[in-house]
Amino acid sequence: MAGRPPAHVGAVQGHQPIDAGTSALMTTPAPAAAHAQAADARQTIDIPMSGGIPYAVGQASVIRIPIPGTSGLAIELSPRGWTPKTGSTSTLFFQDVTGRRHLRLDYGPNPRTKTIDYHWNQERVFREFGISDHTPAGTAGRAAYQAARYFKYAGRVLVVAGVVVDAISIVQASKPLRRASQVVAGWAAAWAGCKLVGAGGAALATPTTPLGMAAVGVGGCIIGGIAGYAGGSMLAGEVYDWAEGTFFTPLPEAAAP
Repeated sequence: MAGRPPAHVGAVQGHQPIDAGTSALMTTPAPAAAHAQAADARQTIDIPMSGGIPYAVGQASVIRIPIPGTSGLAIELSPRGWTPKTGSTSTLFFQDVTGRRHLRLDYGPNPRTKTIDYHWNQERVFREFGISDHTPAGTAGRAAYQAARYFKYAGRVLVVAGVVVDAISIVQASKPLRRASQVVAGWAAAWAGCKLVGAGGAALATPTTPLGMAAVGVGGCIIGGIAGYAGGSMLAGEVYDWAEGTFFTPLPEAAAP
């Protein structure tokens, strides 16, 4: 055909042009580039789902966060020492394992103010916090009361969601045993990280400001839990890969002297 430019022959840095004389100019990736793209796609598909973040965030609602220097007190969102029938109208607790020593944020009739309000109830922890029984908690106490109340239940939902996502990731993984070891190690490390960093945060807060102590302690628990899950999961994967690719050659038997 007259006037048709000659076709280009050869590759142009990773791409091979189709006949330039056609109406639609298209390029196809070189074999090396196509192989790299396929490898990237496979790596993306092989990345497992992870319930690490919802699990680490939610566990702060069920774990005892230790408060150093208080003879066994810990931050919790559930009471200890109460029966299901009596229950508790409090939502934030600084208590020992028995619940007998405690400072709790409560809402209800206050004998001191003769009104229904948000206040602190304490039993044998005045030395640690300097707060007497039935001390009004004010506007900040009201906000903390509601936040603790909702986070207690939302956190448990997040824990369940994290466990479900991790279980699905094990089933769908190309190496289920490897993924299972990552999940179990991640959970254990998240628990340890929550305890460690949460306790460190609680220790940094001033004991006479329990709301600040609770905020820093729970925040530290969440950060430590996320970091712990990520680190534990990564380490477990590395150990699994090392063990899978390691072969031990038995020593030759030698005759006894």
